[in-house]
Amino acid sequence: MSRNYRRHNNKVPMRALSPWLIMAILALIGGMTWVYFKNQQQTRGNEIKALERELAALNTENEALRPKIAELSSRKALQIRLNEGFVKMVPITQAAIVQVALQQNNASSSDEIRTVSNNAGVAR
Repeated sequence: MSRNYRRHNNKVPMRALSPWLIMAILALIGGMTWVYFKNQQQTRGNEIKALERELAALNTENEALRPKIAELSSRKALQIRLNEGFVKMVPITQAAIVQVALQQNNASSSDEIRTVSNNAGVAR
């Protein structure tokens, strides 16, 4: 008997194993994809949570600054700043003001375009 006899009898039946091998590879790829997406979902969740915490901190800071804003924008504080010369204001002249009188009796003419002029405020 030949020494190679056993080697020919112990062949791996690739034709029978190939469907199982393909299914195992597909299951492996599917499982790895699922794990990748779950990790990505966890990472995005952590980022969202950190951003929500930052937003809450900024909202708290805004609420703490609201009284200071109200105090600094009050009429008294603005008048003090104006007297110090910090705020520069120029009075509005009558020539820069446009007054429009609405006609109540003719509602259909409200869609038409009209020119507006202020001849009363212009110095002649």
